[in-house]
Amino acid sequence: AVSAMNYILGGGGFTSRLMQKVRDEMGLAYDIHSYFNPNKYGGIFEVGVQTKNESANTVISEVLRQLKRIREEHVSENELEDAKAYLTGSFPRRLDTNRKIADLLLAVDFYNLGFDYIEKYPQYINSVTKDDILRVAKKYLSTEDYILVVVANQSKAKIEKEEKR
Repeated sequence: AVSAMNYILGGGGFTSRLMQKVRDEMGLAYDIHSYFNPNKYGGIFEVGVQTKNESANTVISEVLRQLKRIREEHVSENELEDAKAYLTGSFPRRLDTNRKIADLLLAVDFYNLGFDYIEKYPQYINSVTKDDILRVAKKYLSTEDYILVVVANQSKAKIEKEEKR
């Protein structure tokens, strides 16, 4: 469910909400993406973006707006079906070298996913529902408890304090 949610939000390249809104509609970024780095005992979620100093506050506000949206509204049926199709269709590329196979098997063992995980992966993804997406977004994403890192010319970017957003 987290993989599908992240694909829809920002991990899906040009089809993701963040890319469509911030790059395509607003024209404020060359690249914007989200990424989950899971860990056995807690991981990180990040959004990365390249924008001009002067548009940083606008982009930050829009990212927070999209995080809030995915936490409060069901994704569309098209978004969910596109995510499922991509995640199941691209899965074999995660196994196209010996290194990738070894890395995946290591992760399967580390996270105790079961050695049938590779065979069941499409079933896991295809069983994800819109309610599952909403549940994991509420559990793992926050618009209040986060760390904001901005690499910029600070005098030009003039990053607003959180309470102004």
